[in-house]
Amino acid sequence: MNATGWFGFHFFGGFVFADAVAFAERYFPPTLGIGLCVLIALAVTAIVLRSARWIVKRTPTDTDDKILSAVYGPLRLFLWLGIFNLGFEWLAFSQATTLVVERAMTVSLTLVALWIAFRAVSIGSEITLSRLTQGEDEQSQRGAATRISILQRTIQVALVVIGVALVLMQFSVVRSIGLSLLASASIVGVVVGIAAQKSLGNFVAGVLIAIAQPVRVGDSVVVENEFGKVEELTLTFAFIRLWDKRQLIIPVAYFLDKPFQNWTRFTPNLIGTVFLQTDFAIPVERMREELTRLCQASDHWDGQTCRLVVSETSNQAMTLRATVSASDPDHLFDLRCEIREGLLAWLRDTDDGRFLPIARQRTIG
Repeated sequence: MNATGWFGFHFFGGFVFADAVAFAERYFPPTLGIGLCVLIALAVTAIVLRSARWIVKRTPTDTDDKILSAVYGPLRLFLWLGIFNLGFEWLAFSQATTLVVERAMTVSLTLVALWIAFRAVSIGSEITLSRLTQGEDEQSQRGAATRISILQRTIQVALVVIGVALVLMQFSVVRSIGLSLLASASIVGVVVGIAAQKSLGNFVAGVLIAIAQPVRVGDSVVVENEFGKVEELTLTFAFIRLWDKRQLIIPVAYFLDKPFQNWTRFTPNLIGTVFLQTDFAIPVERMREELTRLCQASDHWDGQTCRLVVSETSNQAMTLRATVSASDPDHLFDLRCEIREGLLAWLRDTDDGRFLPIARQRTIG
């Protein structure tokens, strides 16, 4: 018998499949076939990925380079598993072994595909955010970051649900249970709704915050009498870095259920006050001049508000209020400290401190 009789090559869609597989199944052990499948899968995966890298390097944009770099690891594993799975179908294993391996390969391919989708969504969010915020001011950048972050996590949650469903569908026992549960969907819906009421509420709150944006990533807020900056917003929790580096973690539903202070909702510029008690004889105009000098000498002042007024009096002293402004809460805090220290030093050094408040005793005549 000639080689044509043995191998009988046929062409299907550009790929050559050989009837010599029957010959290989008879004379080659299955373990040798597995090794051959592994080598072929590695070779084809390397060729495909090298070709992909060669193509993306010659494109005018770097977007495809970033995407390929982000998904390179899981994509290599996905290609290897897929090619190995195709080759394994030609090996002469028992039906039970083949069924177990095919099911394991299907589950593995599903999980790796989910991994690729996660990576793609993450890098896609980064690219989209960089394009949306290019040339925008800080407020627009924080708003876009919040929307993209919430959307990214929503898509990733949906991917997890779909991935878990696809994996469970590979097992007949779980699939039967799922079908029976669907038959009593009303009961299941009530039970799940009661059990996951808070979780679902946080999820909905996260979506509403992404739309209405009462708070955004980077905003300075006062929550539970704590001042901090919003570092991250997810569908369920908000992570706030406090001024002393502690991290406050609260459910996102908090921003819908309770009042809170957002110091940078529309603009980061803020006005702060400094109160000082002085003697009645103090020359207020001279102190105003000193306040102006201190503001102009400070790197934290934004050049907008710098005022001094007598806000209150008592039988012992009068209270002066200095009002100053800064570009953000951090600069405002430092500016207020500088103004307080400077004015106290001026009161101490001017006329030997005679404008400092003194205790007066009432005389009864």
